[in-house]
Amino acid sequence: MADIFKKIAGIIGNLFHFDGGEGPLLKNNASTLEVRTFDDSAFGKLRVATPTGDNDAVNKLYADTLEKPLIIKRQADTSSSIPGNTAVRGFVVVSTAGSGAAIGDVLYDDGSNTGTMAILTAVEGRTIAVTDALGGGTVTFNADTIYLWDEDGGAWLGIGDLGTVTGALRVLRYAITNSASQDSSSTLPAGARVFEARCEVTTPYSGGAVITVGRVGDTDAFIEAGDIKEQNAGLYSVDQDTLVASASVVRTTITGAPAAGAGVVTVFYSVVNV
Repeated sequence: MADIFKKIAGIIGNLFHFDGGEGPLLKNNASTLEVRTFDDSAFGKLRVATPTGDNDAVNKLYADTLEKPLIIKRQADTSSSIPGNTAVRGFVVVSTAGSGAAIGDVLYDDGSNTGTMAILTAVEGRTIAVTDALGGGTVTFNADTIYLWDEDGGAWLGIGDLGTVTGALRVLRYAITNSASQDSSSTLPAGARVFEARCEVTTPYSGGAVITVGRVGDTDAFIEAGDIKEQNAGLYSVDQDTLVASASVVRTTITGAPAAGAGVVTVFYSVVNV
């Protein structure tokens, strides 16, 4: 009991004061529970987790996602675990369910690079705008398409084509390490043309390393062996006009099993006007 009283400054009339001093107040205002600042001069903040039940309180993040399409560039396989937050803030659609996440749920990556992504439980009528083709999961999403969650049918319904963005130059970029094969998380759409591919070596690679950049089935389509000086930090660029016949991720292949090395791959492409 002594520990409880250390935390509670007192109950005065319709006010319940935590911690004393500048601790928050709970106030009974005509049978409505309010959170107030320590001096009862304004509303205080109440923080709650993402709701999962019909009677749960809704936090700001959840409310902000209800009435507008969420921009989706990534997917997640949650069959083993919920992925961790990365350094890139954004929304991620669940394409393979499990670990507490279901098809229809969206994950929120807060960009902190720590902790796990938050699950935004599926809501009837939620819309997402998928900018890149997402395949490989139990649900496949087309590029530049708006989807609506149909709670009754338990499925994402494609309700509109954003229209393939033609004539505009688009950019795909991802970091690479010294692993043998590394793929981008986004996909080049079928019919796109790649006009420039870059590889910036930020940490020189060990002797014998050779880097090529291409796509599945053609691993040097964009940057061939010899175009990059892997042992020297710098930016290496190849101008081109290369057709992407079928949708594919960008694949970086590194041979020679280097013990060290890192960089960034950037591909500039467009679905051209004809």
